[in-house]
Amino acid sequence: MIIKVLNIIQRYSPARGGAELFIQILSEYLVKKEKCEVDVWTTEALEADTLWDLHGSIVEKKEEVINGVNVKRFPVGKGILRNKYLNKIFRVLFGRLPLFKISNLASCPTSFHMLEDIKDIKKYDFVTVSSTPYYFLFYVGYLISKKLNIPLIVIPALHIGVEKNDSLKKKYFRKTAVPFFKHASKIILNTRAEGEAIRSFCKENGVEIDEEKFEVIGQGVFLDKIEGGQGERFREKYGIENDIVFQIGTKNYEKGSFNLVKAMTTCWDRDVDATLVFGGAYNQKFSEYIDSLEEKYKGRILNIDNISEEDKWNLYDAGDIFSMVSKTDSFGIVYLEAWVYGNPVLGCKNDAIKEVISDGEDGYLISFDDIEGISEKIEYLLKNNGKREEMGKRGRKKVEEKYDWERNLEKLKRIYSLKS
Repeated sequence: MIIKVLNIIQRYSPARGGAELFIQILSEYLVKKEKCEVDVWTTEALEADTLWDLHGSIVEKKEEVINGVNVKRFPVGKGILRNKYLNKIFRVLFGRLPLFKISNLASCPTSFHMLEDIKDIKKYDFVTVSSTPYYFLFYVGYLISKKLNIPLIVIPALHIGVEKNDSLKKKYFRKTAVPFFKHASKIILNTRAEGEAIRSFCKENGVEIDEEKFEVIGQGVFLDKIEGGQGERFREKYGIENDIVFQIGTKNYEKGSFNLVKAMTTCWDRDVDATLVFGGAYNQKFSEYIDSLEEKYKGRILNIDNISEEDKWNLYDAGDIFSMVSKTDSFGIVYLEAWVYGNPVLGCKNDAIKEVISDGEDGYLISFDDIEGISEKIEYLLKNNGKREEMGKRGRKKVEEKYDWERNLEKLKRIYSLKS
């Protein structure tokens, strides 16, 4: 009998993001390796901002098959809630209510057409939901699980924050989300710290979560698919001859992009000779910030919007230090990718990333707002080639031993009750 799985995620390929990539890898693994039938329900949003403000790039194809996975995309909002201002008012007013149904229906991404499709739902054996804080989608998966009496698999990718009173926690740790964790058959984690945060939060709200529900899978890479970048090609294309400090992924405040620019201006004021490169989706606020800088700083920054796959891997190979001191990551696949190319990494000193980066061995952990600390580590590494190479080699070895998808995906067999 063919096992049928429905995976629900806020965006899907060609949209990019850590949680989005994991669901794509999971879906394709189940199809290709385990011969399951997999459907994906997602929104039409191409960019993350479109989920929140409804205006932005979308994927035109509403139904298609991608590498054997059946993908169906739904619009965000419906009727008057297609208006971004009314949609935001709806989410702000009703999302705060301590009522399970209303609060989650008023959560991003308000894809009510998806909710309507539950009426004609097919037979499935499992339903998977990801990722926080998109609790509207969790509610859809929860209803399907209840209706079909099938296991709910939750992949929260929960951003646990950097301190107890972190403002981000209000978005991710919502009391009305506790029933999802209580009902879940399995909760797939990136780190042990993520599981501890979920258990603690649920306990504070009167719900004990059995530790057996948790499965730490983490993240990974396919080494054969991401090797082959040509750094010299990148340097020649963009005319860069000096050292490169870089960040790949979303460019915003929470990801540490603005802080990295500030840290590099400090380095440049100390006569450090390096180019700062950003590669990722377009972000208006960040681009405006770069444009507002003095020319002596702006001229040292290369900001690549919607970076191509070729340029991305070439940048990894060309780069010298990867920095993403982010307070909004539950793991960070980009650290693994940087290590594959022998780069030391800078990450945020929080409980989750401490399980990924070994401080002082394959990178450095720095407090989110420690601009001086970031600049000092960059300057130190740029002046010490031997230390950079040593850290990069250790990172590469860690990926080979712990984060190879070819091996780690086997852990999914028991979660989806697949034969060994």
